[in-house]
Amino acid sequence: MVVVPLRADILDNDLTFVYIGLRIGLEHGWSHIYSLSLQHQLFAELRPHAVFNDDEWFVSPPPFAWLVLPLSVFGAAGAVYAWLMISVLALGAGWWLAAPGEWPRRGLWLLGALAWYPLLYGLRLAQPDLLILLFVAAAWRLAEDEKPYLAGALLGLTVIKPQLTLLLPLVLLAAGRWKIVVGWAVIAGLLAAASLAVIGGQGLSDYLSLLEQSRHVANNRYFTLAFVLGPDALAYLGQAVVAVAALVGAYLNRYSSHARVFALGIVATSVGAAYWHLQDFTILALAAWLFWREQLPAWQRGWLLVVALTAEFAWPLSPLPLLIAVGVWFVCLIVRRNVSAVAA
Repeated sequence: MVVVPLRADILDNDLTFVYIGLRIGLEHGWSHIYSLSLQHQLFAELRPHAVFNDDEWFVSPPPFAWLVLPLSVFGAAGAVYAWLMISVLALGAGWWLAAPGEWPRRGLWLLGALAWYPLLYGLRLAQPDLLILLFVAAAWRLAEDEKPYLAGALLGLTVIKPQLTLLLPLVLLAAGRWKIVVGWAVIAGLLAAASLAVIGGQGLSDYLSLLEQSRHVANNRYFTLAFVLGPDALAYLGQAVVAVAALVGAYLNRYSSHARVFALGIVATSVGAAYWHLQDFTILALAAWLFWREQLPAWQRGWLLVVALTAEFAWPLSPLPLLIAVGVWFVCLIVRRNVSAVAA
């Protein structure tokens, strides 16, 4: 699943696009990183026999390219190998920080994650999802240790792929965890300001144009509410309803544990996303670990297996069973818990 495709072509993955954006920034100036003509030129240089289409664009925020900068010394292929190693280490660290239970049962969570299709698919694509998982797991742990500003600062680093945690800061704010949100806002704001300063007006215009074009690519919304509601106004209305429900649920659960609130923010983001792929469900592994820490009815714990299986077979089953399964989980998280915890 991971090894065979990468052995066939180590550059057939999404990190190659980030490497291309980085090369453009270093060689032509950062204001040109979203130039499709330059991206096409470098893509053809790296993968001369591959087709450059709307699945091959670099549309990530500049901080992702900056993060990959140290790996560029290894070349394109070396950067991919290094990134895969970092991703596996990030999974292990995230599991160590957030997985519930005692050893050896705790180890089953790691084995399950390593066998789960969305996670393996994300690895095959050299996606940053496992790094995001680690950032959020560490932020939760810092919140548990009563270090909310540091937790928020770490959460701010998720801007390298913001769609994975888009609703989490709002959920934290509605749940009274405003100190975490302050830390997040400072780091995310600084990275956004630095990005704007570096790419300038032309780069911003190119970036917004690419985002608008990406919005109309069917693959980018296949695992979202648009699959059920269509790509137009009804889907946006559905996403707005999810966001409002998440905020209401966060307020109702404001005295619940940090684990429950973080899980709510993650699951709400996956349900209400406008731009989401199968590999992005990787982040739900962390949500499951945090959710399991709660005193849950047996059926809710069992429902996590339904989520895992519908994601495992999402291609043959279509996204509908998975969307329903995650939607039920979302409703479970919205309902107020009676167990109290001190909010930070």
